Amino acid sequence: MSFTVYARRVRDRALPHANRRSALRSAVVLFGPPGFEATWSYLRTAGDLDRDGDALVRTLEKLESSRNAGIAERAAFAERRREEKRILHRQRPSAADTAFFRGPRWPGPDGHRAAVHEIARLWHAHAGLLSELPAGTPGTAEAVALDLTLCGHVSSYLAGGGLLDRHRLDLLADGLPELRRWTALLYGHHAAHTHVRRLLRMAELTLHDPGEPARPR
Repeated sequence: MSFTVYARRVRDRALPHANRRSALRSAVVLFGPPGFEATWSYLRTAGDLDRDGDALVRTLEKLESSRNAGIAERAAFAERRREEKRILHRQRPSAADTAFFRGPRWPGPDGHRAAVHEIARLWHAHAGLLSELPAGTPGTAEAVALDLTLCGHVSSYLAGGGLLDRHRLDLLADGLPELRRWTALLYGHHAAHTHVRRLLRMAELTLHDPGEPARPR
């Protein structure tokens, strides 16, 4: 079924509350910009979704607002790309545009609050710095140093209430390629891979937080 069908079910007060809540979860499956778990966790801040029917509607409105903003962004991008192809003969989108649309973020007015919420949730589960790597892994010292540096930037972002100065944003962006390389290298080593992948997610969310100034791509 479509997003709009699930939205109607969420608003249908004749339905049992459990059915309406289930419809909301199904809507999130169809549209959850930073992923289902991150989206659902943020939406739960709107109220008691297990008991409060009004909270279900408020939450749906947040989701619809983000979805509408995303649709408007894509329409504006499509129009701009048509102009770029016609006037500038630019056949491929820029790296900045690609990063913008592929990066994890929440379109619309809740974007900053959603980013801070998800980064804080992931940070709570992060459990300290990278301490153990598989025996014989080359570049262990470099991996630990990278982890320490990027964790420091994420920690500063949270300590600042979701703000990070441009210098730290640049350093965070500079560390992403190496962090992605380590994510690939550690695939199959559950604890270390989970740690590095979570740090990568927090770094990307920080750099795509729309509440911040223009960020490096």
